Amino acid sequence: MNLLQCTLLLTSNFNEDPLFRYSFQGTEAQRLRGMEAYFNAALDFCLTEGEILLAPGNAGVLAWIPGTSFPPQIDSFKMTGQPAYVLEAWERFHAHEQKPEALIQNLAKNFGYIWLLAVDFSVRGRGYGKWLLESCTEQARDAGLEELWLSTENENSIGFYEKSGFSVAASGSSAVGLTTYVLSKALI
Repeated sequence: MNLLQCTLLLTSNFNEDPLFRYSFQGTEAQRLRGMEAYFNAALDFCLTEGEILLAPGNAGVLAWIPGTSFPPQIDSFKMTGQPAYVLEAWERFHAHEQKPEALIQNLAKNFGYIWLLAVDFSVRGRGYGKWLLESCTEQARDAGLEELWLSTENENSIGFYEKSGFSVAASGSSAVGLTTYVLSKALI
């Protein structure tokens, strides 16, 4: 799977996510363009600062970064030339992300941050998400990290993460009014 395919998989998976629905507004074409630009920039960051894992058969993708690169930053060059509606979406997204990032920075020690995780809708329930989380856990342990952290606004996904050993460490409303859940998993 190449970067474009990963971007499209993430865009389709997060199209109905509460945070992305709030952040990326406008017509459907504008929303999708904004999300694609965001995911492309996020994956670029993970290529240089962290890791991108692909599930067997390109059924899913997981991108994570070490705590030394947290909070993740989108290269401002990636924003050059983007339409105003994309820049506005990124600003709304960033305003929200300040809350979970602050919670993680206050609680986490020697950690990795799972930034993105998506499994193709056609193969959900077949263990690819679990495989990606287990592979990430192995990489983080091999890197000498002691914890994994992630955040979600999708309350329905919490059970999936709990089955993989994560637990809710904190939750709260962000500046934009969305509830965010911060989850962690000990690696030692």
